[in-house]
Amino acid sequence: MKKIKTAVVATVLAGVALTAAPAEASAEPMHCTSPTWGGEYLCGAEYGQPGMAEYAYRDGRRMVFVIGTDHAVWTRSSSASGKKSGWTSLGGYKTGGVGITATDMGGGQFEIAARGTDNRLWARRHGADGSWSAWTQIS
Repeated sequence: MKKIKTAVVATVLAGVALTAAPAEASAEPMHCTSPTWGGEYLCGAEYGQPGMAEYAYRDGRRMVFVIGTDHAVWTRSSSASGKKSGWTSLGGYKTGGVGITATDMGGGQFEIAARGTDNRLWARRHGADGSWSAWTQIS
């Protein structure tokens, strides 16, 4: 009887170990906040550290991008004097960090990209007039 109990306990413990590994792999990413930009966003692991990308205009303005806790891309800008706008969602559901992928497009035009749920890269282009293109698959 003792051998049977030992075998049952060992089997149960092995089952727990097998079921615990996938749960750890799908753990929620870290949440970070920026002392400069504020807000809470995803960071670490696949979202990168510090978890944000920043575009600097030649005239001193800046624009920052993060993956929000809702997995959408969020942006906030500052004037040359440092006055900040509110956070604005650029939408999407992203599973990896956001980055600036093209910067030398002239007139304040640039492109950002992030990995989608299909494991492909998706991009949006910022136009010289401040508009944004739709999300487009780039890989």
